[in-house]
Amino acid sequence: MSQVTTTDGFRAERIDTASKWYDLFQKGVELGTWNVEKLFDEVGFEEDREIWRSLEPVEQKQIRYLVSGFLDGEFAVGEDASHHLQRIVGAPCFDDSEEMEMYMSIFTLTEHKHTQFLDVYMHEVMGDQDVFADLNPKRGGARIPIVQATGLGEIFDRQGQLTARAAHSQDPVDIAKALTVYHMIVEGLLARGGFYAINKLSQNAPLPLLNHGFKFISTDEGRHMTHGVEALGELLAKERAGEPEFQGVGRAIEDVLYENVASVADFGYMFTDAVGDPLEISFDDLLMRVGHLIDGQFNEALALDIDHRKIIGLVADRHQECLEKDIDEEVREYQEIYQRKRGVAADGGR
Repeated sequence: MSQVTTTDGFRAERIDTASKWYDLFQKGVELGTWNVEKLFDEVGFEEDREIWRSLEPVEQKQIRYLVSGFLDGEFAVGEDASHHLQRIVGAPCFDDSEEMEMYMSIFTLTEHKHTQFLDVYMHEVMGDQDVFADLNPKRGGARIPIVQATGLGEIFDRQGQLTARAAHSQDPVDIAKALTVYHMIVEGLLARGGFYAINKLSQNAPLPLLNHGFKFISTDEGRHMTHGVEALGELLAKERAGEPEFQGVGRAIEDVLYENVASVADFGYMFTDAVGDPLEISFDDLLMRVGHLIDGQFNEALALDIDHRKIIGLVADRHQECLEKDIDEEVREYQEIYQRKRGVAADGGR
């Protein structure tokens, strides 16, 4: 016999309309369907282009480094959502939640729209600065040099590896690792730290179209974060209830945080202090913001006990490495590698 559920007067036979995942799906339908091309038509590029041309080269570099991180990040999460997350949410450990799979369809759509917005914006406003876009990572190419030269490349590589493994194994511990790097690290610490930086730079470089687009992106990512916290919360609840196959979930979440937090700090340094921070984003303020996010996401939302001294030590060690690195030289090295790669691709490898 089918189970009939109701909410707000609606009835369903196969869908649990009282489910939290159904609620996220419906919010995605209502809030996540903003039209990128319509936004371009309504706001336009011209004011952003004019402001961009008025900025000093060092200011342009700082914005380009930050937005490049978002572009490659959105591309990476969109690809992994398409290929791996749909299989992960269909795993038996999530009790065959039809509503969760429904939400993932909206989730994937919004990730690809973020790539659409950022890719078009960078080309139309910033010009031909990202000269390696033709080396598509999906087709064996390369990421933007600033991403590959910093901790972001490491995080996106781990995300791809962990989501692929979890999609294949459907093991709860593997899934916990994948969701932690995807939702808690990339969409949590990186994206939300990045939104903080976007808001700060807007005081000195008020790019209306960029800021408008990021308001939509931030709203979407808020729902994605909720998804990650709720999914990890389910896995943790089953571990804490003593279910054997879920043992190790909490440790896996903590291990992924410790493995990636230094790379988050690395990228933060590289688009602030490493370029002189002309737009006054402040690396110290950014670190403080990320620290609050760690406490809120891992300790408060998931009831874990993160070792803050360990976090500080990992970040301090990476910071020392950053002080010894010439980011412009690192980027130039990757540019040269990519130019050679492009040359090989152009002549067919002859």
